[in-house]
Amino acid sequence: MIILDIGSGNTLDSKKTIRDTIDSLEGFDAILKAQLFTSAPPNKPLSHELFTYAYEYAAKKGLQTTASVFDKESLDFLRQFDVPFIKIAARPMLYGLVDGQSDRFIISVPPGYEEIPNDCFGYLRCVSKYPALNVDYLTGFSVEQLEQGISDHTDNLELYYTFEPEIYEKHYVMQHNDTNPDAGSFALTPEDLEYL
Repeated sequence: MIILDIGSGNTLDSKKTIRDTIDSLEGFDAILKAQLFTSAPPNKPLSHELFTYAYEYAAKKGLQTTASVFDKESLDFLRQFDVPFIKIAARPMLYGLVDGQSDRFIISVPPGYEEIPNDCFGYLRCVSKYPALNVDYLTGFSVEQLEQGISDHTDNLELYYTFEPEIYEKHYVMQHNDTNPDAGSFALTPEDLEYL
């Protein structure tokens, strides 16, 4: 499974941007994932209105959409939608959001942290540096963990080709922009999708 992180309010700042992003992915086999939070400076929150628009527009194009949640308010909002899973960001203090429906969650796990909820839909190993280095993943996780899933913040696709993870997540933007926290060199662009 490939998950493309289409960002937060930094990137998804208008209906036109959302349409352009989703149109560029038509026919590509991936699940789209936004980021929902009430506050995570320097990132700008994605409005509920624009998330709803993205969800509905993607559905018209045959694409599934979900989100990473960073707080309970965002989780409660996301539960209004028929999503394939709910992602919990790589912040162990958020793991308490996983409740009796653990099989609906994908958890991002930072290096060295093993106290994660059991029986989740999936697990992604994540280095929260932008960009991260391949060595950060290679020294922070076992081969088995990287084969299970990677939330890739490196500026290349080496981890994808080396480990062929069951679940692979990468940021996706229309073009790189170093002033946008979602859109640095670690993000894929439409041109990059040809390599995947």
